[in-house]
Amino acid sequence: MRDTSRRTALKLLGGGALALGAGTQTAAAQQQTTRVRAVHAVPDAPPVDVYVDGNLVLEGLEFQQVSSYISGPTGNHQVAVTPTGAGRDQAVIDRQVTLQQGSYSFAAVGELTDGSIQPLVTRTPVLSGPPRQRLAVVQAVHASPDAPPVDVTAVVESEQLNRQLQTLPPQLVMGIPESQLRFTDEGQAELTLIDGLGFGTASDPLPVPATEYTLQIRAATPNNDGDVVASVPVTLDGGVSYTAYASGYLEPPQGVVAELGNRDFELFFATTE
Repeated sequence: MRDTSRRTALKLLGGGALALGAGTQTAAAQQQTTRVRAVHAVPDAPPVDVYVDGNLVLEGLEFQQVSSYISGPTGNHQVAVTPTGAGRDQAVIDRQVTLQQGSYSFAAVGELTDGSIQPLVTRTPVLSGPPRQRLAVVQAVHASPDAPPVDVTAVVESEQLNRQLQTLPPQLVMGIPESQLRFTDEGQAELTLIDGLGFGTASDPLPVPATEYTLQIRAATPNNDGDVVASVPVTLDGGVSYTAYASGYLEPPQGVVAELGNRDFELFFATTE
């Protein structure tokens, strides 16, 4: 496996406030609202359009791009994804989803060429209570079709936090099991954020201290010490929810590269405050 190291940027689709169609919702359902954003994580697909309840709500969403939130009534909604400009009848995903109050991500994952493209709907984790400004919450989605199950570890870059973690029980600092914390030879804390995440699945959200980390994506092993596939420096801010999408190919097919360009394995992030 190749070891890559790069900074990633959040890519947002502009366009201001968007709205879901009312569909066939009852009056009671329409009194409650939900929010959903679209995520393009299919490495062999061109830009896509998104239809909700038959209405075109997003155009030209590119690979590794995250849309703005779309607001609307809770309940059932028909969501379709098509290649940009192809029209509603050329949908590669056409699925009814049930959205309750809260915020959701509708991610397209899999591959277009082999027909494995599918939706993955996750609820955006939130933080509450007085400590929220000292904590961030992290969730991961495995959307790389040729990558094995992965572990995600995070090396703490803050000297002050490293000293705290060496002297205090882990549950007093972040509420995670002691088995998820170890130290490098240099005394840096290394947290196991994700353990054995398989393709097409999302991890449980995990609150962590708001600080600077180096995230390491590893091939899953019993001791969370497999080969590092990607190493990404990140700063997690307090009170912010992060969803990290592991996307792209470990070994990009030549046909995909020739048609669409770089589709190497990397992380991209969606955030919610």
